[in-house]
Amino acid sequence: MVFLLAVIGATLTACGGNAVPPGTTNTSYGKTATSTVSGPKTGTVAGRSTKSITQDVPRRSQTQKPKTTPKKTAAIPFKPIAAETLTGLSEKAVLEKVGEPELMRGEGDIRVWQYRSDECSFDMFFSPAAQSDAKTDDRELHHMLARMRRGNEKISIQDCLDQVRKQRLSRG
Repeated sequence: MVFLLAVIGATLTACGGNAVPPGTTNTSYGKTATSTVSGPKTGTVAGRSTKSITQDVPRRSQTQKPKTTPKKTAAIPFKPIAAETLTGLSEKAVLEKVGEPELMRGEGDIRVWQYRSDECSFDMFFSPAAQSDAKTDDRELHHMLARMRRGNEKISIQDCLDQVRKQRLSRG
């Protein structure tokens, strides 16, 4: 019985000889060096000779990435257009200032242009120009509306126009 306990004790000591105690860590992580992996220590167990198993294992070196500086991109300056300055402009002039609408529809002589951002819809209503001939399609902007796309919250015409233009600038 004593012999059996001696064998178990020697075996457990050999297995746990390089163990890191609970609550501690191996602080040599990531260091470039060679380490030794060892097996049972040299000695005698049950009348037999044991020998050390030693092997050099190269540690993996940390690959360092070359340092790069982030690219600096110039922000496109946002220049708001005052919504009230659009009233009375022709379709062509509004197109140059605001850009192509997402939706165009006609309601009799009235033409409606709709612009959208992720949060709001902006409608422009063009009616025949007061000074134009009856044979031309010249229209002027006479009315604008803005509304949130979801919910019943109110948004001003200026805020929605700014959102539409900013979103268009960010998308290129």
